[in-house]
Amino acid sequence: MKKIGFILLCVILTACSGKPSERLIKQLVSDAILSDGGAETYRITAFEKTNGLAKNEQTYIADVRYELTFKQSFEALSEQMIDTPSDSPFETIGSGFKLMTMRMQYGDFKAGDSITKEDRVQLIKTEQGWRLDDYQ
Repeated sequence: MKKIGFILLCVILTACSGKPSERLIKQLVSDAILSDGGAETYRITAFEKTNGLAKNEQTYIADVRYELTFKQSFEALSEQMIDTPSDSPFETIGSGFKLMTMRMQYGDFKAGDSITKEDRVQLIKTEQGWRLDDYQ
């Protein structure tokens, strides 16, 4: 009985520790990176939280490192944009800018290429749990 009480106490204290788990941080960062078409372009591998700091009870800062592995080459993405015309000229311009930004960030990548990224993210504790604060 003492063992069960001790285990229950450990679970409760862990749940109230005030900082998000590495698993939750990975999920929030992945969701942000893979949104807006990112999931079709690359996948996240080798994710790790390298450091963390609780600024206060509602704010947690985490340093993270991960790899982006490209599913398609830059050339294939360019061809896909050309072959899939949009009815909206603004959407076409937006896609072009997005592609140009990717090339500036990642170069002339090929399918299967990986790059290592390091970021610092800030998480905010809300009434409904932790959320990423303005991830770029």
